[in-house]
Amino acid sequence: MKRYISIYLVLALVAAMSLPSCNKKNDEPASTTTDYDVYSSASTLVSSFGLKANTKILAHLDSVKFTIDQDRGIIYNADSLPRGTRINALLVDLSTAANVSSREFIIKNGTIQRDTTISYNSSKSDSIDFTGDVTLRITSYDKAHVRDYKVKVNVHKQDVDAMVWDPGRRRDLPNVMSTLWASKTVMQDGNFLCLVNDNGSYVLSRSDDPLAGTWEKAVLPLPFTPQIESFNATSDALYLLDGNGQLFMSDDMGQNWSDCGVAWHSIIGVYGNKLMGVMKDADGNYLHAEYAQGAAIVGSQIPNGFPVESMSNMVMASNEWTSSQQAMIVGGIIADGSFSNKVWGYDGKTWAPLSSGNVLPEISDAVIFPYYTMVKSATGTTYVKKVTWMIMGGRLSDGNINTKSYVSRNQCINWSVGESTIQQPDYMPAFYGAQVYSYDRTRTSSSTLRAYSPGHVTPVTEWECPYIYIFGGYGNNGTPLNSIWEGVLTGLTFKPVF
Repeated sequence: MKRYISIYLVLALVAAMSLPSCNKKNDEPASTTTDYDVYSSASTLVSSFGLKANTKILAHLDSVKFTIDQDRGIIYNADSLPRGTRINALLVDLSTAANVSSREFIIKNGTIQRDTTISYNSSKSDSIDFTGDVTLRITSYDKAHVRDYKVKVNVHKQDVDAMVWDPGRRRDLPNVMSTLWASKTVMQDGNFLCLVNDNGSYVLSRSDDPLAGTWEKAVLPLPFTPQIESFNATSDALYLLDGNGQLFMSDDMGQNWSDCGVAWHSIIGVYGNKLMGVMKDADGNYLHAEYAQGAAIVGSQIPNGFPVESMSNMVMASNEWTSSQQAMIVGGIIADGSFSNKVWGYDGKTWAPLSSGNVLPEISDAVIFPYYTMVKSATGTTYVKKVTWMIMGGRLSDGNINTKSYVSRNQCINWSVGESTIQQPDYMPAFYGAQVYSYDRTRTSSSTLRAYSPGHVTPVTEWECPYIYIFGGYGNNGTPLNSIWEGVLTGLTFKPVF
């Protein structure tokens, strides 16, 4: 008997140090508390809580993990169940001291059980309606102590794997005062630089926040007529091609421009601090070209199938298969005038096709970007975040605009049409020739639910959430789009568990 008591004395000591007492005698001096009082109080602690298997409701329901917050008497699943999971008739698997007087579920305002009390001792097969307010009440063997736990079975109210483009968050491009003829947005040192052709006037706007209400504005005194779609930026300079393909550079935010002395067919993008493009020699051959630190370099002839113009934005990414940073582009128009359906990667020295299969359409002027999707865990009861590459927009070889979103979860090797939850919504106009960037916003939560366990970290109250921003581009009939769209995966907006 002494050994049996000592086990619960350990639990009781923990409870006494950290929990508000549920002992109805807690007004008595501590010196009058006996071992049996301590043991009686400790016997009301819940040691484990779970749900019993029911494949008609959800596969692996019995693997859902519940947190028992002994501090505040709360039992809950931190990882919410998938949206739509029925919780009005669940069987519970509960562990407490064996010799308690009673274990009761007190249910109020449920959809099925409006005002019901179920004894777990005698009715273990009775289901519980968790749609209302559920209290688990444990009464000690001597009826001297009662402990209440609020029990909550959390279910997502939104589709965690849905990509949302909120129309209420849409913004116009900055500083367009008249008629938008063209636009291009680039990044430089954490700033968004948006160049627009506003009815023949070239305006450059700068901000560190894509939805900023105010942007720094500068009208550019260009000594040439630019190809707006060629606008690019390294860390120390801006670049543009004129109508003849002559390359110009500015190192003072576009107020003065110098001729780089080279003519290119198109600009691909920026790798490190070097500008990369395509040039055409006197014999009509297309060659890789680079410009960095005032020096122009003519590279090798482009490989078969490599696009010479209208390729997507170039995106930088590191992955497990390369020792250096990798650049990615998708689609574009090949030298023979056909459209590419390949993703090409560049490791700092060589371009090579990455994608396999024929899932991707022949496309030009699309956007490609790394982001996340939410995929079901092995048990199917929760979702996990998965690094995912996405392709959106672009012009198809038949002249139509692509409205499908494509995904790759293995670094652009294999692609598939994305799930319906991440497809572009009907209210968002079809587009091509846009630019896409990710931007982290800080989200906060007042909720501080946490598990009670030794060494537990401070509860999460704020976290960085990555958003996707699509700038400008063109719509049907080549109409310039005066818009910035903000997208976010719903699951990333939820407060992390830890």
